Amino acid sequence: MPDSPFDDAKWIWSPNHLKNHYALFVKDLELSRKGRELEVWITASYHYELFVNGEFVNRGPVHGDPEWCLYDHLKHKLNGERTLHVAVVVYHWSDTDVQYQRPAPGGLIARFKEGKKAMTTDESWKCIDLDMWSQVVPERGKALPYCEDYDARFEPEGWDQKRFPKYATEVWDDAVPVEKADEIWKDYQERITPYLTRNFVRPKRFRGWKVAQQGARHIGNVPEICDSEDLEMVIEWSSFDLGASNALLHEANAMTFDLGRERVGFYTIDIDAPLGTVIEMSGAELLQGDRPWISRNDTINTARFASRGGRHTFTTFAWTGLRYLHVVIRGDAEQCRIHRVGCIERQAAIRVRRKARTKDRKLRRIFNICRHTIDVTAQEHLIDCPTREQSQYWAGTLFVAQALWAGYDEPSYLEWYLECFLRVPFNEHGQLAAVYPGGGQTFLDFSLVPVLGQRFYREKKGEYYKPEDTIDKALRLKSWYNSHTNKEGLISFRFDSMAEKDLINFIDHPGMERHEFPHPEIDRNGTSCPLNLFYYGFVETLAEMAGETGREEADDLKKEAEHLKAAIREEFFDGDVFHDTKRRTKRSESTSWQANSLAVYFDVVTRAEAETILNRMLDEYDDLCRCSPYFYFYMLPALAKAGMMREARDLIKDEWGKMLKGGSTAAWETFNGDVSDSLCHSWSTAPLLFLIS
Repeated sequence: MPDSPFDDAKWIWSPNHLKNHYALFVKDLELSRKGRELEVWITASYHYELFVNGEFVNRGPVHGDPEWCLYDHLKHKLNGERTLHVAVVVYHWSDTDVQYQRPAPGGLIARFKEGKKAMTTDESWKCIDLDMWSQVVPERGKALPYCEDYDARFEPEGWDQKRFPKYATEVWDDAVPVEKADEIWKDYQERITPYLTRNFVRPKRFRGWKVAQQGARHIGNVPEICDSEDLEMVIEWSSFDLGASNALLHEANAMTFDLGRERVGFYTIDIDAPLGTVIEMSGAELLQGDRPWISRNDTINTARFASRGGRHTFTTFAWTGLRYLHVVIRGDAEQCRIHRVGCIERQAAIRVRRKARTKDRKLRRIFNICRHTIDVTAQEHLIDCPTREQSQYWAGTLFVAQALWAGYDEPSYLEWYLECFLRVPFNEHGQLAAVYPGGGQTFLDFSLVPVLGQRFYREKKGEYYKPEDTIDKALRLKSWYNSHTNKEGLISFRFDSMAEKDLINFIDHPGMERHEFPHPEIDRNGTSCPLNLFYYGFVETLAEMAGETGREEADDLKKEAEHLKAAIREEFFDGDVFHDTKRRTKRSESTSWQANSLAVYFDVVTRAEAETILNRMLDEYDDLCRCSPYFYFYMLPALAKAGMMREARDLIKDEWGKMLKGGSTAAWETFNGDVSDSLCHSWSTAPLLFLIS
């Protein structure tokens, strides 16, 4: 196994292959003396949770590409045991598309070392398929794996303590080697981003309800029923107290718990319940009237489990974003007793180190909303939103990576992001998918954005990140754009014909149908001004990198950038503003904040022109296509370049003030905060980067 830290370890798996596969692997290691510290190298096909002598050690690995196999390198203190009992739960899915992971067979590989004693994964490990999780479940959403419908009556002996007696494991299956593993998992690299912490979050307040005993037969119908069934109020919002909650169970069989603000983590409940009692747990980001709003965004954020009788702790294996946790007991609630309920929050071990450079109270509150959003969306990698996608889109996450370096002194996320650009595969069109590590739609502007991150990296480090490799990759990508240029040298194609191939000129949400806006949309029909501005920034950055590294392409790239800048001004600029598109010889009537902020951001205009342009944008606030929260990553720096700092601060207060007014604890996907939005979206955190700059 070349370039592997695992020595003679083997990739292993269960003899069986299920679409929604939870497998448990167990092995003991006898030590020659009392153990002090265990060193571990471990990775898996999708998600693993490692337990040593019953103690949780880590969950991993980082999402991504099996051909760039990231592993965790851990050091775990031991308590003087002479025997190591290692248990690893691995979750693997198939027959569904999950954006943040490229397909692979199920697999686990690990090496353990304590002193001179070592153990690796091989056929001597015992394994069992965990039948507690049902196979008859739907996908959670378009970008997520399957729902959890869990029956505790099928738990293997020792599950609660994560210690499994030898007499029980002897009858389990032997693990089997994964065939052709060396051809699947390649280029091993130790994890780049910080490890995550896990902390229990207790509810701040709760509300009690009485609902019908009869619930949904199928897990996929639980959210809809929870949203629509009659809720009879038993107690209004009250400060959370376990004793008070349990006292209500003689008349309330449902409770809504408020965690105080947006969280990212796992639902958990420790409860005494009669055999067969069914408990539904649903996360929600907001309330609809008095009740939690569970069935939103075509995503199922509900898990269900059936009690085996007696006391039992259930914690979801999947994580999500939520503020409210709605728990319904379908059974004899009066015979139940809750010992703990809430969320196991997961976060990177980072914290903001720079404050907002303002004394304005409203701006500081907005800064804190953005900070919290970044805190919870910096997970194994950078995620778009924790409820719906949990994927790393190229556009907004570049700026979140910058904010983590600028505001948190954490460079690893930008390094990870720039490395992802080098690793992401080209699709059949010679383009990049809109998310790392690939698959699904291509947003043609998103593909250009990663190279822009090289400027920030150089600003911080004094050099570019792997410039030779980046230039080579970018030039391959550039060939797609070269093949779609007109006689002026601008990128030009029919929007609808490209969209049929899932090649989208995205730019920003307005006009892309998912969200409604109270203003005009971006015009994409014709040669696109915003796309060509992104392309200009891409080529100009490449020219700078090539020049500094002595590449022979430097002069040609510099000339192309100069030509693009002149052509963009000639084709789209009328002397006052830039127009969205040009069709044949005529500029479109529409002009947008997006096109004009990019023109200023990429220095296509003079300082005087920038001020005129941006004042025109602000003056026609109600009549032009405005920026979504994401595009303020360009709009706010553009205003700063024009010397319009007061106007920038006022815009932040006006637009993000809607989130404050709506009681939000995280940044919304758009300024609407409606049913189409995720209410914790990392691409909506532009004020943080602006206010610390």
